[in-house]
Amino acid sequence: MAESAIAAIQRQQIEIAIGELLLTSDFYMRQSTTERIRHLISHADHSLDIHKFSEVAQDELRELNLLPDN
Repeated sequence: MAESAIAAIQRQQIEIAIGELLLTSDFYMRQSTTERIRHLISHADHSLDIHKFSEVAQDELRELNLLPDN
């Protein structure tokens, strides 16, 4: 199944949030950003293709236990 336009936008939003996460060292900011990423993923379109995330984003999502370790 092809990724929808809305899923592509949602993937970009998740990538941006991951970038924000990587740029901060403040515990509370990281916690807040992690919760925002969880929320974005949980409400993402069903056609979201996790394989289209950048390698850095996939690694970070795995570290946060939001992607499987395949």
